[in-house]
Amino acid sequence: MMKSMIAAVVGVAGIAAGANAAWGLKFEVWDGGAWVSSVSAAAGDVVKFRFGAYFDPNSAPVITTADGTGTAQAMTRFTGSNQATGFAAGDVFQNVVKTISSGNAALTQVAGATIGTTAVTSFGSQLFLADVPFEPYKEIYVGEVKIGADNSVRSIEIKNKTFGSGNTAGLTFYNSASPVNKQSGAPQSGGPGREDMIATIRVVPAPGSLALLGLGGLVAARRRRA
Repeated sequence: MMKSMIAAVVGVAGIAAGANAAWGLKFEVWDGGAWVSSVSAAAGDVVKFRFGAYFDPNSAPVITTADGTGTAQAMTRFTGSNQATGFAAGDVFQNVVKTISSGNAALTQVAGATIGTTAVTSFGSQLFLADVPFEPYKEIYVGEVKIGADNSVRSIEIKNKTFGSGNTAGLTFYNSASPVNKQSGAPQSGGPGREDMIATIRVVPAPGSLALLGLGGLVAARRRRA
């Protein structure tokens, strides 16, 4: 059974990162009661995660394009792929499903520890549009990580792998300098490296395993004293 043993400092840091950023991409994991940035799990557990975008129109970035410089009006598309680092033998992605109607099927293509492709068609489009109510967070896809039999202490990080494809920006916006709503390139600096783009699963031995390890150590100590 998955246990949410989340350090308070990690939770505070995650909240701060989200509060200070006006736009971005975010991975989150489910702790049984809420979406958070980090959970603990044991061998055999299944951890649900999600990937999405957020955009605050009240503190939007200023972007410069061929149309001129203006405030971003809407975030429109993500292009790229995602990955898990720290997978051990037996760890897998499963049940990855896009939850945005405009997302291309390639967005949820799974190959080992990678989700998506480097093709331009791997995207979630129409994330936030100016003519519809803005949402604080737009979910793009959900999935699960099934922890294999490896019970060693380790961390699995779900995060961005490729940001953009060819001449296509990783994130695209409309801005206020685009009178005909021409799609504008997103600012790249700070985008794919944001702290809130990473969700962490800390693999730890189950309590029963810890008890067995402790018993084994006690037996070994007695044998040494005998």
